[in-house]
Amino acid sequence: MVMMDPLEQMLRIDLRQYHGQSDLLSYDLEQLASHYQHPVQVLDELAHQLKLDSNALQRQFGRVLFQYLLEQHPDLLDNAKDCFELFSHPDTPLQLEIGHIYADNPPPRFTVVQWQPPTLLVFDYQSSLPFAHVCHGFLKACSNYFAEPIAIHQQLIDGALNHARFTMGAPN
Repeated sequence: MVMMDPLEQMLRIDLRQYHGQSDLLSYDLEQLASHYQHPVQVLDELAHQLKLDSNALQRQFGRVLFQYLLEQHPDLLDNAKDCFELFSHPDTPLQLEIGHIYADNPPPRFTVVQWQPPTLLVFDYQSSLPFAHVCHGFLKACSNYFAEPIAIHQQLIDGALNHARFTMGAPN
């Protein structure tokens, strides 16, 4: 018997109970984001089945999402020098591409609260979908891509997964 890693298991989870398709691999990301009222419920169900931490799995999905976007659009980061730059300015090519994933939902908003180049960025993330932990994983993948040792702190606003404040800075 061949063992699948958790990510492969995540992509192979039976989703017929959610939307009639057989597994996550049968969806493109736009379908996944737009066809579920609460897309995170798919990851929550997988976490339950695999006995994994749901928030950690959502962050892992954010990392996978970042890699997916780079594979689909290798030039997205051509003009960016670091992770801070990508999220300190509105309407970067990467942020615009993230908006396409949301299909029928409004894209997430990134509002800069504090920006002290090059070592501190605080921004609010607001989304129509409960993707705060996914965003956290996405940020981590971005910092890894640029080989930046960045500490990322996430604070949910009013306990909602669609509104969070992220603080990115040098690790302590």
